[in-house]
Amino acid sequence: MSDQPISFPYGPQYHDAPPRRYWPVVTIILLALNFIIFGLEIWAGGATNTNVLLDLGAAYGPYMRRGEYWRLVMPIFLHGGWWHVLGNNYTLFVLGPILERVYGYGRYALIYIASGIASSALSMTVSKNVAVGASGAIFGVAGAILVTGYFHHEIAPLLWGRSVRRRMRMLIVLIFLILLTFAYGLSVHGIDNWGHLGGLAGGVLLAFVIPPPRQTFVYGEAVEPPSQALIVVPLAIVALAMAAEASHYRTMQRMKGLLVEGARYEISHDNDRALQSYQQALRLDPRQEQPHEAMGTYYLRRKKYDEAIGEFREAIRLTEGDDDDARLDLGLAYQLKGDPQKAQQVFEAVLGRNPKSAEGRRMLAVSETQLADHYAEQKLYADAIKAYQQALRMAPDFSVAHNNLAWLYATCDDPHFRDPKAALQHAQRAVDLTEWKEGGFIDTLAEAHYANRDYQQAVEIQKKALALEPDNKELQEHLVRYRQAAEK
Repeated sequence: MSDQPISFPYGPQYHDAPPRRYWPVVTIILLALNFIIFGLEIWAGGATNTNVLLDLGAAYGPYMRRGEYWRLVMPIFLHGGWWHVLGNNYTLFVLGPILERVYGYGRYALIYIASGIASSALSMTVSKNVAVGASGAIFGVAGAILVTGYFHHEIAPLLWGRSVRRRMRMLIVLIFLILLTFAYGLSVHGIDNWGHLGGLAGGVLLAFVIPPPRQTFVYGEAVEPPSQALIVVPLAIVALAMAAEASHYRTMQRMKGLLVEGARYEISHDNDRALQSYQQALRLDPRQEQPHEAMGTYYLRRKKYDEAIGEFREAIRLTEGDDDDARLDLGLAYQLKGDPQKAQQVFEAVLGRNPKSAEGRRMLAVSETQLADHYAEQKLYADAIKAYQQALRMAPDFSVAHNNLAWLYATCDDPHFRDPKAALQHAQRAVDLTEWKEGGFIDTLAEAHYANRDYQQAVEIQKKALALEPDNKELQEHLVRYRQAAEK
């Protein structure tokens, strides 16, 4: 034994917490949720389909302001394609564990979800675009890392550096990456920079308000792990949002089924049952614009113009004027009612006047084509042809206008407006412009050959359409009709 006296420490002695293996549980769960919900998007009809994304809770200001508040949360887990979900998940995989290790899973989950909500809120406040993606929440994580690394460097991982110079380098790198992403968003259509800014601001603010837990222990004191009770808050928010979205999705599917049913009744001239289906769809949720548009179209066909105008106005109000189809229908209702001045005002508000740029002319051609489609649905064939031709004067290579005009010329039920030769010219042009990659356009070309009594050629061309869309029942039915004509 040593004869030296044993000394005991006086006062608190601080040491780093003993190292332990760490699993970023919340980050792993978030990554899994992103992929699971992306799979649901594909199952529901496609991750690039805007209607599918809206049904599943994408951020869209007019819908949120009419009471669909789950749209503040659901966009965090939705993505618009494989590259989108893979890119965001990779970034989360890199950044998430850094912040989760410092804050613990409870506070980290709160920062992530709250930053995502801030992202959705700013995006829907400033923009009327449809937005999805975890990038806003990830920007919040980046902002929180920046604040924590600079103001709480004594508890941050050693990788963040211990000197002011190293912290400044980290700050500069993060700012550069954020500015680079923001600049990329300015140059690429579809990047939601408002969401990025909202998420970044939310993460920075939360990192100031919510400090990271203490990472040290005092010699002689019992070590208690930091409380993770805050995990209850983000869990409750996400659970409630997903429950509300599930209920909304079921309602939307029932509503769409009733609208399809009503359209079928109209085709079979069972107008009373069609109206009942539309009214039942409207009762499911009067805040949705789709039943109002369907009822407006129903009244328009029955020449009940005042009722149609009322329904279209309500649809426009519910979307805060962002529904161009309803606005075009409203202008058409005014025109059919005999009020060309109001009709012209509505059309000009949607279509604009004399766009100067090539892109502006193309956008106007798209709108003119939509108007022509509406005219064709109402059997106003002269007006429809005139609008299609106007669209092609603005954008001679607009394949959709060529295709739709060709279909009208080939299938019009009024023989005065049927023109098989012109149908063949426009259909061929549409197919050439799309390099034979659009099954619907190839179908129109086959129909044009059928209208010109070139039945065998129609059969051969329709086979090419079916090669692109082998499960399309409508294309299959057309092929049967062409073959029957060719065998006579």
